Amino acid sequence: MNSGLGLYIHIPFCVRKCAYCDFYSMPLNGELADKYVNKIINELDRWGGILGCPPADTLYFGGGTPSLLKTEQIVAIIDKSKELFSLKNAEITMEVNPAENLNRYFTAVAAAGVNRLSIGLQSANEKELALLSRRHSVNDVVTCVNDARAAGISNISIDIMLGIPGQTKESLKRTVDFVLERNPQHISAYLLSLEEGTPLYKNRQLLNIPNDDEAGQLYLYACELLKSAGFKRYEISNFAKDGMVSKHNTKYWQGADYLGLGPAAHSFINGKRFYYNRDINAYLNNPEEIQDGEGGTAEERLMLQLRLSEGLDLNKLAAEFLNKIDQNKINRLAKKAELFAKNGLVIFKNNVISLTDEGALVSNAIIADFAELL
Repeated sequence: MNSGLGLYIHIPFCVRKCAYCDFYSMPLNGELADKYVNKIINELDRWGGILGCPPADTLYFGGGTPSLLKTEQIVAIIDKSKELFSLKNAEITMEVNPAENLNRYFTAVAAAGVNRLSIGLQSANEKELALLSRRHSVNDVVTCVNDARAAGISNISIDIMLGIPGQTKESLKRTVDFVLERNPQHISAYLLSLEEGTPLYKNRQLLNIPNDDEAGQLYLYACELLKSAGFKRYEISNFAKDGMVSKHNTKYWQGADYLGLGPAAHSFINGKRFYYNRDINAYLNNPEEIQDGEGGTAEERLMLQLRLSEGLDLNKLAAEFLNKIDQNKINRLAKKAELFAKNGLVIFKNNVISLTDEGALVSNAIIADFAELL
């Protein structure tokens, strides 16, 4: 398990929203961005005082489009984070949109400590990119990866999307082949989720959206292609070469502490979960933490561990939650695991339950069944 604190900074600015996006974002405004960066730096100071400045070993800039901020703004946030939370030998990740010319940008942020990029490709097919209203072209991604490596940022993650309207196994293979040619260290492969209020959701009746079975086949095909290329699925939607998992995101699934700053950002600190409203003005004026209940429960641990390919160790679960989980519950969990294993949905070995690729497709239902037994 990661031992250090994780820091997440939400940068809520975008040139425009993509057709599928339900993340909190707004058009870039220079004056507002200046105020926002100053507020983030003040909040880092405030939380450093509250927490006693524990060492952090990851910093993640998510969005929105973090690369829309000026380099000096990103550098100022990194420098303040280092001052308060050390960030010694830390993984510092930035999400970037490859539509921008980021050659000089990468050089500047790399010098400040950014050593990992998450690039939003989604598809290597121009028609699919247009349907998703992505601003970049396929060639932009080639340039982005080359510029990042030229700046010394060698840890590259690329996002792809599964279940895009009109997507086929053939078009997905073109995307995967394109990604593999870029030689990234990490790939995230997400099934498209139609969120209410987004343009894709509003136009869903007019689009050739793969049904659940078709989307499932695309997911299994992506798993097959990526595994054959040397990538291990270490979480339901995330694949990495050996030793190159996302240290920051793994904190979420392993129950480690992380502090999220910015509107819509979530945190887990000392067993408590909280988040901020999706309102930048409220955040600028008076950031108010909204409590989101206790974390670290047995049910939560079961859910998070089953997302990871390392799986859920029933012996460790029982040892951690002695007052809640007795041998009878362990036996019931094991019996349920044996049933799922017979149907090819989990692997059950040495009292450890892990999802197969087929099981990952229906993970919510499987996890709910296990949770009912606690």
